[in-house]
Amino acid sequence: MKTRINTKNLIFLCFLLIFLLCGGGTTFAKEVKEHPLILPFPGSVLAKNMSKYQKFNAYDFDYMNKQTNKRGKKQVKGEYYYLLYEVRTPSGKRVQDISKVEFHENYKAAALEKGGEVVYEDPRGHLVFTIPRDDGGRTWCKVTAVANLGQQYLIIIDEKGFKKSMTFGPKELKDALDKDGKVLLYGILFDVDKASLKPESVQQLQHIVSLMTTYPDLNLEIQGHTDSQGSDTYNMELSEKRAQTVCTYLELFGIHPDRLLADGYGETRPVASNDTEAGQAQNRRVELVKMKVGKNRTGQSSQLQSRPRPATTAANLEGKWEMAPNKRVQKGTITFYSNNTYLMEERLNDGSGVSHKGEFKINSQASPPRLDLCLQKCGAPGSEYTTSFSIFRFLPDGKLEIRSSPDGKYPAAFNDGVADEYSMSLTRVE
Repeated sequence: MKTRINTKNLIFLCFLLIFLLCGGGTTFAKEVKEHPLILPFPGSVLAKNMSKYQKFNAYDFDYMNKQTNKRGKKQVKGEYYYLLYEVRTPSGKRVQDISKVEFHENYKAAALEKGGEVVYEDPRGHLVFTIPRDDGGRTWCKVTAVANLGQQYLIIIDEKGFKKSMTFGPKELKDALDKDGKVLLYGILFDVDKASLKPESVQQLQHIVSLMTTYPDLNLEIQGHTDSQGSDTYNMELSEKRAQTVCTYLELFGIHPDRLLADGYGETRPVASNDTEAGQAQNRRVELVKMKVGKNRTGQSSQLQSRPRPATTAANLEGKWEMAPNKRVQKGTITFYSNNTYLMEERLNDGSGVSHKGEFKINSQASPPRLDLCLQKCGAPGSEYTTSFSIFRFLPDGKLEIRSSPDGKYPAAFNDGVADEYSMSLTRVE
């Protein structure tokens, strides 16, 4: 007996098969990503059929302009999330007694706990906040709560961080200055809203010292620049102080003050839009600008030629310094005197006390600068067998670091982040 197949049913089955194979059925629906940093209100369930994720998109977020005290729009681009959450009981019933204020306060507290900032809030409308990420980027989030339904609509974009240029070595600095007359630096970092240097700035600063030591006719204007956050006056003063901090550091290593000019420009010379976090990061920078030999910024003759450049930084070492404990010593002091002699007194970890005295010699032309601690007169016959050959640097917090080597040679570099018996961290006490 033959079975007759209805043509209409056959066509329907074909279309259904195609629909399922193309992902039209909920069984084959693409999984929606939840955000790894921003968590929903407790008890919330993601409505996957109403949510979506895109690797890249843009959205205009509201923010409060601190200068005008008016609402503005900022377009943010990056990884995009549109997530709908519903607060439900364990049995699946929708929770409807959560106010919009309670939703907002929960998200605000979570954002602030992660170091975030509320950039816009309308108690009757929506909330916008940002959270900094470890990769240098910033996450933007808009929360729209529907109180009587227990719903929260989240629009989230992970804005990529601005990738700062690699630290410029002396050769790269010289090439850029010869070609363009200036170089933009992002490796000189400061504490937030302060002119104090972060420790990671030392490498870039030492490269500038090496550059100016190698080319004694090179004069530089050190420019400080900020983004547009804060008032014009505040940004101008902050950028000036930061530029002066850089000059002070360079002078510690024997760069003559007449070769340097500190100037702050605040937010007046942006290189990118201040409407995005990435643009603001590009605008926060230090610039080195090449100046003509014998001329200052106003074009008047300087006294550079008549003022001798210091040969060493011995005067900067002069005084008493206290040692931090390390793998060799419990405590100790080292005193540098104006006649280029020193006295070192140490309490070792085994409880014994030792002292050394002799002559010291500095070579500030080397990079890093070198320090010889001799048990007798430096350079005397046989002194090489009792001399500690070291390198040294001044850290941004004013401390002095001296690193020696066990093999009777100058260390090639500092052992950043590792405390051992060959490194001394010193704080000036007198």
